[in-house]
Amino acid sequence: MPRSSDDDARWELPVWEPPAGSPLDEVPRWEPDREAPRWQPRRESATRTRARGRTETVAAPRAPAPSKAPLPSRALAWWGAHPWLIVWALVILTPAAAVLLRVLDESGFEMFVRPLGWALGVLLVVTLAIAMTGSARRSVARLALGTVSVLIGLGALLWPVTQVTLGRTACPARATGDLGAAVAGGALDAWRRGVSGDASWRGGQPDGAWQERARGAGLLDYELVDTGCWERAAPIDASRTWHEFRVTVRSNGEDAPLSKSVVVHTATGDDGWKISAIEGPLP
Repeated sequence: MPRSSDDDARWELPVWEPPAGSPLDEVPRWEPDREAPRWQPRRESATRTRARGRTETVAAPRAPAPSKAPLPSRALAWWGAHPWLIVWALVILTPAAAVLLRVLDESGFEMFVRPLGWALGVLLVVTLAIAMTGSARRSVARLALGTVSVLIGLGALLWPVTQVTLGRTACPARATGDLGAAVAGGALDAWRRGVSGDASWRGGQPDGAWQERARGAGLLDYELVDTGCWERAAPIDASRTWHEFRVTVRSNGEDAPLSKSVVVHTATGDDGWKISAIEGPLP
């Protein structure tokens, strides 16, 4: 069988072309109309779909909201987490509490001064004990530092309102008895007789400066002028009193008697009223 050669002619599909001038060239081709309306969903159906979705969302079950603890329980929990803040708040308010007790004392409500004072003291001790217990579980150093700081702060705030003397004033109505006037008069009587009167002094020993002044002049007569207590910001302490005497003295080497003023300081203790100091003789 003879082989084909590349030079041999190959059969190809004939392409038909319309003859020139034939009506096929003038056939119009279809093109889409750009202004043709397109389908869009109805607004009512879209609104219903969204409403249905919201309804399904609302109807979905929710987790129950956690219930809040009662207010006292929350307050105690906060106190347990910050015990030293409560202690320092009470310490800072202590001077104001002392002044408030003084106002009650001066307003005729002296029967409430002592109970309220004890109540405030117990409250401070309880809060301090709670703070110390909580700090002891965490750190001993924190316990020591917090306790020492509170005690120092309390002393620094209470000292000006309790220990600083603002002058002389009358004793409150709750102060009863002679308030040490008899002991003060006994010291002046011993001066007039020329004895030391050690039994009238606190500790059984008279003040050395007073002995020197008493030796320099002889007492001729004395008279009690006034008795009172020492003024301070806190409620007046009726256990510390003063007694002013008008005395007639004659200095050694002089013939004319002189009128002077003597103020005797007294304080009460386990052994009764005792003399703590004597001012004078003053002009």
